[in-house]
Amino acid sequence: MHYEEVETLLRRSGDYLELANEAFEREKYDTAVFLAEQALQLYLKALIVKYSGVRLRTHSIRELLKGVGEALGAEDEVVEFVRQNRGLLRELEEAYTGARYEPRIYCEEDARDLMEFVLKVMDFVEGLVDAFERRSEE
Repeated sequence: MHYEEVETLLRRSGDYLELANEAFEREKYDTAVFLAEQALQLYLKALIVKYSGVRLRTHSIRELLKGVGEALGAEDEVVEFVRQNRGLLRELEEAYTGARYEPRIYCEEDARDLMEFVLKVMDFVEGLVDAFERRSEE
């Protein structure tokens, strides 16, 4: 069951990221930021399920990153990443509600910054996964 769940979450994450890029190109910046944040949530949730079997019921990117750190034995690296990127993480989390329920409007520059940050988070986490898998092979 985990395999199907992980694959579904990863597929949806990729779909949302693709839709975020399309929305950005169409100058729908609020939607682009919301979809990019959703893509990151699903990506992190997939990895937590894959490496720990735990299903976190949170929308907080910081909490999900903490879950990834615990699943991969990389708590210290995650704490440092969160400390260094606290402002962008907070802004990305606010996009979850702000783009849906509040009159929050994102300009092109803000949307670009947040979408690039989503990719930065994914790259950071992929590095943690690679290190975990190398340790597991030893």
